[in-house]
Amino acid sequence: MYRSAVGSAAEFHAATLRGEGPGLRVLLHGFGTDQSIWDSLLERCDPAAPVLRFDHMGSGRSRAERYEPGRYASLDGYAQDLVDILDELDVRDCAVVGHSVSGMISLLAAERTDRISRLVMIASSPRYLNDGDYVGGFEVSEIEDLLRQMELDFQGWARALAPAAMANAQRPELGEDLVYSFSRSNPEILRQFARATFFTDVRHRLADCTLPVLVLQPEADVIVPREAAAYLAAGLPNGRLQVLPAQGHYPHVSAPDVVAAAIEAFLSEAEAP
Repeated sequence: MYRSAVGSAAEFHAATLRGEGPGLRVLLHGFGTDQSIWDSLLERCDPAAPVLRFDHMGSGRSRAERYEPGRYASLDGYAQDLVDILDELDVRDCAVVGHSVSGMISLLAAERTDRISRLVMIASSPRYLNDGDYVGGFEVSEIEDLLRQMELDFQGWARALAPAAMANAQRPELGEDLVYSFSRSNPEILRQFARATFFTDVRHRLADCTLPVLVLQPEADVIVPREAAAYLAAGLPNGRLQVLPAQGHYPHVSAPDVVAAAIEAFLSEAEAP
């Protein structure tokens, strides 16, 4: 059973805990979703493993009145939220599973605390913008257009992006659920989160992360090209890339069995004596 976590930061982010004991997994949702995005995956993961989830500021049941524009102008503010929650709950030796931008948030948090022992990054990128020979997937003008559309027609933006990002056209209900998830977010905060996400560049910080890291990348992803995922894994001293037989930017939703198996195998390997 889940219960609310106690502590100011935990409460502000509607943190929930399942279970107790060692081997805690922290699940960080990506841009435009909330902690409920992990429901399908959790049904396939080790039921005995304790799990911590929470909502990024402006998402889900987080306390949006606590939003500070300066703090969240970059991913560092979101990383500090993770550190604050781990400190409040006195979490030790946890594995952080981050989807999309939360892969980078977890990496930045790991620089600030020794409470994190390994990372799993799902469809994550160290930089979303193309840069010379580096393939990030987007040009600056494309991101500016996206931000403008979010401001002028938020619902239209959500209805256009969600099906493309989810892919799996044969299962349209997944894209519809993602539209609903986008729509539940605070539009202005989400737009600022998008700016912080798409203009981030942490390539220069990859070499400093010596934790074991599993990079899970779907075969086809309109948000993160495989080249960016390969760059990420190669730049991490203990990084490993695993390409999943899955389509779309949300494989933990569209192919939870595949993602759960990869995560469980990696964590079991990391925990072995």
